[in-house]
Amino acid sequence: MLRLLPLLIALGIVFAAAGASDHGFVPIFDGVSLDGWRVVPAEREDDWSVRDGRIVGSTQGEGSDLIWTGGELSDFELKLSYRISSPANSGIHIRGLLGHSKTHRVAGYHADFGHVGIGPSVLGAWDFHGYPRGSNLVNRGQVVTISESGDRTFRDLEDALTPSDVRPDGWNLVHVIVQGERFSFTINGKTASQVIDQESSKRIDRGVIGLQMHSGKPMWVEFKDIVLKSTEER
Repeated sequence: MLRLLPLLIALGIVFAAAGASDHGFVPIFDGVSLDGWRVVPAEREDDWSVRDGRIVGSTQGEGSDLIWTGGELSDFELKLSYRISSPANSGIHIRGLLGHSKTHRVAGYHADFGHVGIGPSVLGAWDFHGYPRGSNLVNRGQVVTISESGDRTFRDLEDALTPSDVRPDGWNLVHVIVQGERFSFTINGKTASQVIDQESSKRIDRGVIGLQMHSGKPMWVEFKDIVLKSTEER
């Protein structure tokens, strides 16, 4: 962090918009390079670049992921801003596992978002990739409790995120909170969805974080102001 500080000051990069001024948050993207990140699969590395202080992910159809190499995490808070100006499907890998799935590059929890209008099973939803649980855990506007036996109970969230809360061509602030069996994220201050995962046989307790570029139609997604705070007990 001390080595990064002079560079950040010199570049005039302001992380306050993503909450870096909050106690305990530190930037994990230096604004000028992809140092500390790696692309999966490696042959898609040209799909990710840094432009004007932003991480840019683009594809003509093949998906890829940008993984933070700072280590595996259990309990933490993550903040970033994203911008999607055309139809796209993206999100954040949470407690991800690499090399554990034949169907997904990154297995594990996924805070899902995409362009406005993509639907409640993507924009503001939680997924679980690469394990026999079904991809979607909960849609936007809901909280799901998964019991030890795997049974699911849903209820609606009060004052939850709606598409009108998301800027279709502007920057949107995401705040992910992961604590034990609880997973939650907000977009622009509105709770998108929550998961309470009590199914210990399938719950993942530690893994990597990363940014997703979904496969499909050509798309473009931008990220900036990425900050992280560990909340693990020492």
